[in-house]
Amino acid sequence: MQDLHNLFTEAVSLHQRRELVEAEKRYRKIHHALPENINVLANLGIVCRDLGKLAEAETYCRKTIAFAPDDPDQHLNLGAVLEARNDTAGARLAYEKALELAPSHPKVLNNLGKLLHQLGVTARGLELIEQAVRIEPNYPQALNNLGVMHSERGDLQLAGKLLEKSVSLDPDNVNTLYNLAGVYNGQNNFTGAKTILNRLLAIEPDHQPARHMFAAISGATPPSAPRQYVEEIFDKYAHRFDVHLEKSLGYTAPAALAAMVRDTLPPTALPFAAALDLGCGTGLSGAAFKEMTKRLAGIDVSAQMLAKAREKHLYDRLEHAEILDFLKQEEYYDLFIVADVLVYLGDPQPLFSAIAARAKEKSIVACSIEQTQDVEGFVLLPSGRYAHNPPYLVACAAAAGFAVLGHQAHRIRKENGQWLAGDLYLFIKSGAGLR
Repeated sequence: MQDLHNLFTEAVSLHQRRELVEAEKRYRKIHHALPENINVLANLGIVCRDLGKLAEAETYCRKTIAFAPDDPDQHLNLGAVLEARNDTAGARLAYEKALELAPSHPKVLNNLGKLLHQLGVTARGLELIEQAVRIEPNYPQALNNLGVMHSERGDLQLAGKLLEKSVSLDPDNVNTLYNLAGVYNGQNNFTGAKTILNRLLAIEPDHQPARHMFAAISGATPPSAPRQYVEEIFDKYAHRFDVHLEKSLGYTAPAALAAMVRDTLPPTALPFAAALDLGCGTGLSGAAFKEMTKRLAGIDVSAQMLAKAREKHLYDRLEHAEILDFLKQEEYYDLFIVADVLVYLGDPQPLFSAIAARAKEKSIVACSIEQTQDVEGFVLLPSGRYAHNPPYLVACAAAAGFAVLGHQAHRIRKENGQWLAGDLYLFIKSGAGLR
């Protein structure tokens, strides 16, 4: 038995040093000898989660709960595994059971609060995390989550204080450093943001969102935003995207583009046989264009945004994919919806070339841009989004065989209470006239 005790101590030490594969081997050896030992089962669940073996992790967590149904930590562990598996309903039930068993458990309060916030139950989520911080004022993860919530509510000053405290307690936490840099950026404190981003990149040099933010506040313009940056933004944004974008930011580009199509094309040109919504998000464009299409497909890099779109039953097909990769498939469309997409794709040339390869004759491209007159091409703004000079967009379209069919200026969205100037365009393949 002493040998097993020593082996367990060794496994825990390896686990703490993040030597996960070796830790798992030792846990499994002990589990073989002591199959009902709760501590071993629990640690196996955690190490499998850390290794990404989420199905196995769930199995071990449920076995542990079967032996210790009144232990809140085991329900907490199960909730974390289910959350990693994108089973938000199951995770919520597990966390709520843990909270029932331990109403003042800071980690339970934090995890459930964060999940409820992600699900759009923002007031209750905020309440739970505030409670966690009252109980444990120096809980870095809860301080981080509280800072993010206040940042989203527009209180950047309070958000900054909370995130600064979290960083002081956990200086090498990459997520908290990134969130703090984002708050400094939102306050136009670009020097502070760069300092924090440099700290982050010293810890994790390949952190693509941090590299993109650093470029955005340094005046650099890479050709496009990295997928990880876009994916993280919209996975976190999905729960409040529709309400925030339409009501708070005044975003109306999809409806305005749809109106342009109806006003510009003759009735005989509708409905479109096959339409593709590029960067479909939660389906705002799908809702605007649904009635003028026979078949509507949507693609997006954010799984959480796609989950929201799926709930609306607007699309005949939804795919989790990058736009340029998806356009390599052997399918053809006569409408391409590109609303609020070029602000993250950057250079329009690769996009129009890829669309041209999948476009039927006289296919329509309906797109929106944030406008700039400061450069001849396109520029990455401190917001992390790209703005385009309209003549450059038109030139890129023309080079791929598309001519302007319609154009109008449009206020794209509000930023810090001010409208951003933009443009809506309809292009037609080959510059062909309408019959």
